[in-house]
Amino acid sequence: MRSAKAGDTVMTTSNLVSVSEFKQAYLNKINERELKIENIRMFCLGKELKDDLYLYSYDIVDEMVLQVMYKK
Repeated sequence: MRSAKAGDTVMTTSNLVSVSEFKQAYLNKINERELKIENIRMFCLGKELKDDLYLYSYDIVDEMVLQVMYKK
């Protein structure tokens, strides 16, 4: 496992998890109570992850980087 840089969050999950479930797990991990899953966008390999799909839909595997953006 690589060490995380400042501001990075390392998570472990199954690729059978839906994107919306993963977003909620992310918010729980960073201990953010004010944001809602509707207000974050996740990207991987140049694609935006859609809430109704699963992580395996995007061929996400171990140690891949997902970018998270917050929208207002």
